[in-house]
Amino acid sequence: MRPAKALFPFSAWMLRISMPVIAYSTFFETVKTFDFSELQFYIAAIFSLFSVFLFVGGFMAKHSMTLFSALVLLGVSLFEAFHFISKNPDPIFALFLLSAAAMLLFLSIGNKR
Repeated sequence: MRPAKALFPFSAWMLRISMPVIAYSTFFETVKTFDFSELQFYIAAIFSLFSVFLFVGGFMAKHSMTLFSALVLLGVSLFEAFHFISKNPDPIFALFLLSAAAMLLFLSIGNKR
């Protein structure tokens, strides 16, 4: 069986779209509180902002925004994954580990079309 190379652009855009959706579903309540004294607020705000930047970076010809957003999201995703595994492993750990893997993919391909 051969790989479906024609599906690559669609899958890359699905990953780009999924990042703001993950940010919204995971961090909306945290960002909505505007509690500047909590570290979790800053993590949620950074994850949400750079998820949108990753999506917007897909429309640009240069790779800069995509690569920088992917690098920041990789760091935040790994931080959150290890934060959740230290408490007890749950589906949120897997979600952040999967998003870290997607960010490694974007770091390796950039805006390849």
